[in-house]
Amino acid sequence: MNYILIKCINTNMSNSKTTTMPVYCLDQGETNTLLELRQIFHTQLLMMTLHHHNTREKMMNMLNTSGNPTWTAEYILKLATDNKIKWVQGSDDPTPYDTYKKGMNTRLAQILSESQ
Repeated sequence: MNYILIKCINTNMSNSKTTTMPVYCLDQGETNTLLELRQIFHTQLLMMTLHHHNTREKMMNMLNTSGNPTWTAEYILKLATDNKIKWVQGSDDPTPYDTYKKGMNTRLAQILSESQ
């Protein structure tokens, strides 16, 4: 488990203390993957082509072509199932972001869970 020092400031701002708290860090590779996935899915949404990638084979072909050819369906499925992928949401969409994110990750997981 990784720990970092953070400064905790109480509500009256009169005194502060330093304490250690656990921080669960993503490894750099996973962080880069999540950023790249967000960019790819954002582009697909802007181009209105994401819905065409509605099977496991089509989705992975798009992700391996646009992103990293070494990504596996199982790896992306795990990220989606864990709700780690952040999705860009339209500014006029009234859906709460957490609900939107969960729905998008759930649908991605459904697509990637299909048997080949």
